[in-house]
Amino acid sequence: MASAPVNLGLIGLGPFWESRFRPALTKLSSKLHVVAVYDNVVSRAEQAARETNARVVGGVAAIADRANVHALLLLDAGWQGPAILRLLSDRRKPILLAARVDAELSELQQWHDQAVSHGVTIMPAFPRRCTPASNRLQELMATQLGRPLRAEIAIAPASLQAVPFATESDFGGQTPPPQDPLLEWSDWCHYLFRAVPQQITRRGDGQGLRLDFPPLALSSSPQDTRVAELSLCPTAPVADRPTLDEVRLHCERGQARLLGPTTVEWIADGQQQSEELTAERTETEVLLDHFCRRAVGGLIPVPTLEDLMRAKASINLD
Repeated sequence: MASAPVNLGLIGLGPFWESRFRPALTKLSSKLHVVAVYDNVVSRAEQAARETNARVVGGVAAIADRANVHALLLLDAGWQGPAILRLLSDRRKPILLAARVDAELSELQQWHDQAVSHGVTIMPAFPRRCTPASNRLQELMATQLGRPLRAEIAIAPASLQAVPFATESDFGGQTPPPQDPLLEWSDWCHYLFRAVPQQITRRGDGQGLRLDFPPLALSSSPQDTRVAELSLCPTAPVADRPTLDEVRLHCERGQARLLGPTTVEWIADGQQQSEELTAERTETEVLLDHFCRRAVGGLIPVPTLEDLMRAKASINLD
């Protein structure tokens, strides 16, 4: 018998509700069901509530305290900003943190410690971990390519622009802030290399980072170093598609190239292949599925606030 869906409280709609989360939740309706909605703009909350057959709730604390809300999906902190963490930290419910929250590391550490002590899942949304290309790369490293040695990541101009589809009302009347692609790519590198960097260096022109990871074996040979370099620079156009973030990866037994979330090219053992993974689940669907499985007590590995703190520390070197 199928288990009942997890009831979600949706806090803030933000720029990605219509384009990413609503379509993904529709596909996962047997697992996740929005039952309550809060947004700083009441008309937006009412529209989302109509679309999901949910109730509009008048505040963050009120939605978190509802008995029929099993878990929380935070898409936009709104005017509350980092203070929203304090409103939610005492509510012992799982949270998928998909909003930009400019909290200090000390605040995040306190929230993390409290969540661990109560056995509550707080899962930052790092969708680049969950793209079809990233998932396929994990399979290839386990079977064909071997462990990563060097990653070169060119971050496209599109990633540096203001959040798509956002309006000033999404951000409390202020101009939408630019995304910080270095944050998520830094986390992706930690996830890829399965290690903490020994050294992090900001490029002299301020347009990138270098992360030096521990070698695979105890050795002082330069050939055994493992490095990820992140560069804020354009990538070459591909046919009629917009420029995309590009990853070039050198592994123990081969090489790979990731272009955007669904394209993987790889070479190993005399084989050369190009794979288009557009039929796979989107990264948002995977994020929500993993969060749902943790919310019902599963043990599937997911990002934690420690991962978010580590990524923030990586890019905040000043």
